[in-house]
Amino acid sequence: MYIYQKSEPGIWTVGYYTDSGTWRQESKWNSAAEAMEHAHSLNEGENSYDTENARMKGRI
Repeated sequence: MYIYQKSEPGIWTVGYYTDSGTWRQESKWNSAAEAMEHAHSLNEGENSYDTENARMKGRI
C-alpha cells in the first residue's frame, strides 16, 4: 500500500515500506494534498478500511 509522508520542509513523498521495513520512495510532491491524491490513485482508490477487510477475509 502506498502512503505519503513529510520528508523535509515543504516536500511530501509517496512510497511504501517493503516487508523488511525499507522505505521505497515513488515520487515527491510540494503539498500534502497532491501527495495524498497521488497515493490514493496508486492504491486504486483503496482505503485502509477496505485493505483491512480484505486481509481479514484472506483476499490479500
